[in-house]
Amino acid sequence: MEPNEQNEYADVVLPLAMKELLTYEVPPALNGLLSQGCRVLVPLGKQGKPYTGIVVRLSGQRPSYENIKQIIDGESVPMFSGGNLSFWEWLADYYMCTPGEVMKAAIPAAMLKFQARRKNANRKIGIAETSENKTASDPGEQPGIKLNLLSGRQQSVLESMKEAFSEKDVSLLHGVTSSGKTEVYLHLIDDCLRAGKQVLYLVPEIALTTHLTDRIGRHFGNKLLVYHSKLTGSQRRKVWESVSSSGRTGACLVLGVRSSLFLPFFNLGLVIVDEEHDTSYKQQDPAPRYHARDASIVLAGMHGARVVLGSATPSIESYQNAVTGKYSLHELTVRHGGAVQPSIILADTSRALKRKEMISHFTPQLIKAVDEALAAGEQVILFRNRRGFSPYVRCNDCGWIPVCRSCAVSLTYHRAEARLKCHYCGYSVKMPASCTNCSPGNLATIGFGTEKIEEELKIIFPDAKVARMDQDTTRARNGTSLILSDLEKGNTDILIGTQMISKGLDFENLTVVGVLQADSMLNYPDFRSYERAFQMMEQVSGRSGRRSKPGKVIIQTSDPSHPVIRMVLEHDYLAMFNSQLEERRLFRYPPFSRLVLITLKHKDIKQLDHFAGLLAADLRSFFRQQLIGPEYPPVGRLQSFYVKMMLVKMVKDKTRQAARQKIFHAVENLLAEPGAGTLRVNIDVDPV
Repeated sequence: MEPNEQNEYADVVLPLAMKELLTYEVPPALNGLLSQGCRVLVPLGKQGKPYTGIVVRLSGQRPSYENIKQIIDGESVPMFSGGNLSFWEWLADYYMCTPGEVMKAAIPAAMLKFQARRKNANRKIGIAETSENKTASDPGEQPGIKLNLLSGRQQSVLESMKEAFSEKDVSLLHGVTSSGKTEVYLHLIDDCLRAGKQVLYLVPEIALTTHLTDRIGRHFGNKLLVYHSKLTGSQRRKVWESVSSSGRTGACLVLGVRSSLFLPFFNLGLVIVDEEHDTSYKQQDPAPRYHARDASIVLAGMHGARVVLGSATPSIESYQNAVTGKYSLHELTVRHGGAVQPSIILADTSRALKRKEMISHFTPQLIKAVDEALAAGEQVILFRNRRGFSPYVRCNDCGWIPVCRSCAVSLTYHRAEARLKCHYCGYSVKMPASCTNCSPGNLATIGFGTEKIEEELKIIFPDAKVARMDQDTTRARNGTSLILSDLEKGNTDILIGTQMISKGLDFENLTVVGVLQADSMLNYPDFRSYERAFQMMEQVSGRSGRRSKPGKVIIQTSDPSHPVIRMVLEHDYLAMFNSQLEERRLFRYPPFSRLVLITLKHKDIKQLDHFAGLLAADLRSFFRQQLIGPEYPPVGRLQSFYVKMMLVKMVKDKTRQAARQKIFHAVENLLAEPGAGTLRVNIDVDPV
């Protein structure tokens, strides 16, 4: 090994759950070529297994330990700016995970395949071609059609937002459904692109990228790049290269889901977070368990960019930030183009059942509304936030219910596949012909999901063209776009779907919306259940009557007098916000505290109880009454692991840094206990 005359060393992050960065010696051939953000190939472990890493910093100071391995190979053009790496560090710190876990989430697998270069290749020239010249869709100057003229209200909001950006970097646009928020976004995007900046337009669902691509692409041509999980590895790589090169040579607009935050922006000027209230912005597993809305604000700040949060039903946290002056607040209170809010009819299912008026799972009011819409050549969507045919199957003779072998949940019946499935771990088994407990027995399906609704609608409305949009029907790469295309072309009369149909869809001929079993959303054991139920019902209601044809919404409920149902009836967001804010204040829930959810998993329930007790005792010495639990969650066993949870409320009398350090140290101490090698501990900051 040649001596390193310049004594250059690189701190490298690897896509592994390691707490510290690793330091490597830079070989003479790479001295002066590497910089922050460059990709390198390094050896790890006794066997020297090669891993692709990213240079976080370079130094001329040799580390104190003796054995320092050399970098195997490296690239001279950085993949990231320093701002991107600072963003990684912030994510690891705030969401209590390791830099390597952030890296693994941030970089697609295709980008981790390091291409070793031939010895005689000119190093500076396998890199310029790779990262700049061979992009998938170079954001050039292809012109698009002109933007639509804004209405007076939209123009006023646009101007007030631009003015507010001189004082506040974040604006909240609270606009009722179909008020024209997207047109305001497009004008902001146009200004930013003309200034030579990059724009990130975040949406919560892949379905929304499908729906918006054509609309936005008409205006911005090939400056538009789309990024989401259904892209192939090579497609993701091309988007990465395009974003990286446009940051140096021009502007681009990225439309994508939460993972788009990790693209290598060099020149970010604007971030739009549409449907900012949506829980899909929160990453659940694996770490980092980040919230894309909150993280986007930090990312924008590191780039000196502006942020627009938009929603018809803003999260309580965001609206509180706006009314208290942390964000600027802008509102569109009426629908665009003279359209009016849909009329809402509450259909009492309890009353209909007593009178024997129900037709399967449908009230007379809903059947009539669908009949009238179909007769007029109009379209209908029906919302049921549960997929499958039936939530569970039961033997009417002995009461036996098939359950998952690995999770403490009943199996959902999927009739099209004739299988029972677990929606937590994926386990499935063929639907038995008879009860396996008291054979033959009398098996019956209980409850209903989207699949059952689809089947029954085809019987009730035999001439209607019925389709379904849920996780089962959109699993294929083009599943979502095909379903929405058929709806837009009029090839679908009735669309049944889960929460993915509740937001962003904008179809002129869609006039009737039905909400089935609204009560199931209200009775969920969570302090956010009323907020979520209001948002879901208001959002799905907003899909109807978005043009000249009036809309109608039928909400089926057994409790028409429920306060949240009444708020939806009046489209009264402020009433919901004020009532929920007061409860949050009383019980010290967000936005009056920050939450950290700690989950422990073990295959031995006694061991789980033991370790959970140790951790709780340690944390309670610091947090006292701010620690809730440990408790078993509603689903107490998942994928063969028993589960216990505890919740930390971080309030103002404890600094975030001190609370974070206490949680970290308590977990470290627990994992050092005898027998804790098979214990799993997850930390979720700001759970949703």
